[in-house]
Amino acid sequence: MEGHSRKRVPGLTGTGLKVIAMVSMAVDHTAVALVWPAASAGPAESGLYFLYWVMRAAGRLAFPIYGFLLVQGFLHTSSRKRYLGRLCAFALISEVPFDLIIAGRVFDPGVQNVFFTLAAAMGTIWVLERLEERGHTGDTAGTLAEKCSFAWLPIAAAGGLAAWLLRGDYGFLGVMFAAVVWRFRGEPEKRLAGELVSLGLLGVGNLPCLLAIPLTEKYNGQRGPRLGLWAYWFYPLHLLVLKGLQMVI
Repeated sequence: MEGHSRKRVPGLTGTGLKVIAMVSMAVDHTAVALVWPAASAGPAESGLYFLYWVMRAAGRLAFPIYGFLLVQGFLHTSSRKRYLGRLCAFALISEVPFDLIIAGRVFDPGVQNVFFTLAAAMGTIWVLERLEERGHTGDTAGTLAEKCSFAWLPIAAAGGLAAWLLRGDYGFLGVMFAAVVWRFRGEPEKRLAGELVSLGLLGVGNLPCLLAIPLTEKYNGQRGPRLGLWAYWFYPLHLLVLKGLQMVI
């Protein structure tokens, strides 16, 4: 059902998924900013190490949900240029708060915030869509993707490489995950298999990412109440709040 409908449908709306992702992300960053310093400074048997890893595991839910919602936003936005522009703008806005939490300094070239990866992912699926549209050559030829089921892979890999070179959070496989969600948007079984593979390849420490799939599978196609730009501002602002708490504590 189209996301603009007001009729309630069982499942999770886009806003519901977004709130879950925001809470998950906040829990993850709280673990990094506040729990880890206390755990590393205290006795190993304090239980803070266990709390830290539990919170980091809970934080793994965020990126797959955001990657999934990126594709839904791409399909339904009224302006893809503005959408991509917002992602790029908040990548820049969020970098200093992100580096302050992750590296403890104003700028760290070692890793960039997740907006860089999401922007690379959106650019990638935009190119994929353009190529698919140009693949229409008649009633029987179908799309480029239909003529060659693996034609999308080099483009997705190029976008993933861009995210990796930018050192974006989740990098190459983050873009590949979003590309899989877009490419197999009308084929649930293939999409699910692709999601499992792309997230599974992130490594043992990121296996809790797989727990996000049952949540995205409950997406009911509705947008839900609008959060507007607050959904974007939440990222840098909560990082700044955590940095302030870290300094006080």
